Amino acid sequence: MSIIMNTITTITTTKIKLWGIVQGVGFRPFVAKVADRLGMKGEVLNIGGLVEITVSDTPERIQTFIDTLVSEKPEPAEIVHIKCTPLEYREFDGFEIIRSGEGDDEAAMIPADLAICPHCFEELYDESNPRYQHPFISCMICGPRYTIIDRIPYDRDNTSMIDFPMCDFCEGEYTDLHDRRHHAQTISCHDCGPQLMWEEPGLGEELPDDAAILDRAAELLKKGGVIAFKSVGGYNLVADPFNEEAVRKLRQAKNRESKPFAVMFRSLDEIRNYCHVNEVESKLLESSARPIILLEHKASESAEINRSRFIGSFLPSFAAQYMLLDRISPLIFTSANPSDMPMIKDESEMLIYFERVSPLVDGILYNRRKIRVRADDSVTRVIDNQPQMIRRSKGYAPVPLYVESGNDSPARCILATGSQLKNSFALSKGPFSYMSQFFGDMDTIENQTIYRENVDRMAELFRIRPELVVCDMHPLYFTTGFAEEYAKTAGLPLHKVQHHHAHVASVMAENNLEGPVIGVSFDGTGYGTDGCIWGGEFMLCEGAEMKRMSHLRYVDMIGGDSSMKDGVRSALSYIAAAGGGGECDEDEISVDISDILEFGRDRLLSDANAQLILKAIETGTNTIRSSSMGRLFDAVSCLLGIKDYNDYEGQCAIMLEDAAAFALAHPSEDRASDLALSFHERIIEMIMEQCRDIREKTGASQVALTGGTFQNKILMEGILDRLRDGGFEPYYNISVSPNDGGIALGQLYVAMHLNKI
Repeated sequence: MSIIMNTITTITTTKIKLWGIVQGVGFRPFVAKVADRLGMKGEVLNIGGLVEITVSDTPERIQTFIDTLVSEKPEPAEIVHIKCTPLEYREFDGFEIIRSGEGDDEAAMIPADLAICPHCFEELYDESNPRYQHPFISCMICGPRYTIIDRIPYDRDNTSMIDFPMCDFCEGEYTDLHDRRHHAQTISCHDCGPQLMWEEPGLGEELPDDAAILDRAAELLKKGGVIAFKSVGGYNLVADPFNEEAVRKLRQAKNRESKPFAVMFRSLDEIRNYCHVNEVESKLLESSARPIILLEHKASESAEINRSRFIGSFLPSFAAQYMLLDRISPLIFTSANPSDMPMIKDESEMLIYFERVSPLVDGILYNRRKIRVRADDSVTRVIDNQPQMIRRSKGYAPVPLYVESGNDSPARCILATGSQLKNSFALSKGPFSYMSQFFGDMDTIENQTIYRENVDRMAELFRIRPELVVCDMHPLYFTTGFAEEYAKTAGLPLHKVQHHHAHVASVMAENNLEGPVIGVSFDGTGYGTDGCIWGGEFMLCEGAEMKRMSHLRYVDMIGGDSSMKDGVRSALSYIAAAGGGGECDEDEISVDISDILEFGRDRLLSDANAQLILKAIETGTNTIRSSSMGRLFDAVSCLLGIKDYNDYEGQCAIMLEDAAAFALAHPSEDRASDLALSFHERIIEMIMEQCRDIREKTGASQVALTGGTFQNKILMEGILDRLRDGGFEPYYNISVSPNDGGIALGQLYVAMHLNKI
């Protein structure tokens, strides 16, 4: 006898929540397509900063659905966490994308701006395509995001695209489940999207279309002109790097005497004509973030390209840039603002600036799509065969970093105000740390105003209500004063973190380091716990705790802002220190530069002002004790006759590194270059000695290398090799900069590891 059993299949309803980069990357249309393919019934919506899906089916089919979402997600998407909750059974007729909700208080995530994708790029040059040569072509996986958003969820009505109602053609694609532009919030075409516009004094005619506007812009550039160009995150100034007169005008308009400009190239092949590019660099150049990458250049006819050993090189990120470079390439693209002032994003701001520099800037190429957040191009480099952030901004902000809190206290929301120079602030919500875009130096009222606005904007956008404020210890930093004011007004506790401790903590945060860490923090300046200027520090860090183990020997430096730029003053300070003799304190480190002092002493002492400066140092007039490695690099650069003055931050150190690189390639051809290389080798050996000593005392073998000095490629790669050979585990910054742009992340990390608020 046989028994036939009927299997009853259970249909259940499940709510699926997905956290991550799941808004603005085509995730809801992707979910709908997968559901259609698998025959699932339910709905999907953006809610707050996450995606919420509700489906009714068997548990097995629901699991298959989830697995498919994870394995086939759109390229720019990132799924950080998935939570499934059973609900009371609900019947659906099909699968629907429903209007987004305001959502709850969950951590929100939106994507950074995404460069034009290969599909849109192909359509841009396809004469049969309706969007052929459309300057603002985009789809679900490319186009502006953070720079145009007003609030979450990321829907067209919540962005500056609300000013451009869709035509019937675009709306048809937008509502077609199977189209690549289904629910693409930046969808537009020649008829309904933003249009290129042109402003040129005395032109006397209105240019008829995009092609004519771009032709005119290219014509001026070829004649040595300078134009303003509205890009995704703000206005750029554009010029031909091969035209010396154009570069001269650009420098005058920017008030930027000698710092090299970044150059935009039409293609990767064109970059290879001018620069050495390895596989890691090529992938980074073509990534959706489209950062500027510091590449070692080949010999060129351009004085601008030859200005430094490295050239900031990048590819276009949106169609209008490609269309201009089709007519003339490469081109300098630099932010349209005087140095140390905020990037210009609005037409009204641009016109005011244009009136001021009109003899130097010949025209403005712009459009009516409003930029909500100004964001300069990000800057990266490849060190140790790894991409490393130098300036984190467009293409990366505001994608959060995941940072373990390190304790069992409730998830806390924290505001970290960052540093005074190269500033970025940060906000945390639980383990998610949102780094702001780059703001530059906080010395001007204009930058301070924009900083304040963006703190409020970002907190509102991500629904973060800070419970704790954390800042630098320097009493005169704007960011310290802002933190004190913010905390007092909101009735919040305030915690201050020593500058170099924050540097080390940023590496610990990125690499999720547990246990004791030897922190090697080298830079130009930071306020120390003893009131001196620190910058050549060895620390032992764990959790929120820091102990200073040793430091570069204190030297009496002439104070004031000018001393940070004047290599001569730094060099004379070291000459005076050498003449003073004396033994180092127990925790001080001395680097032998006697031969370097001998090389440059007579030249410096022959200067008429030298004796006045030495007298001031001797009497302690306007001096401050400093352990700064940055100032030591400046002093050595000056003593070797390489560069006496920082026309821009870090120039003396950069040129000292260039001289060392020359010695590596051409040993014994130049005495100063050989000494420059030898100096680098001495610093590397000194780091090794200190790390070995600290390991012997504490047992720690993890080493965090950080601070602006470690942007030096020769120093960084040299010490990494030595540390690894010596049995250490070295770590460094990748997603945030080793310079002060990463300070806010370190401040967050320390605050997250405090025992209590």
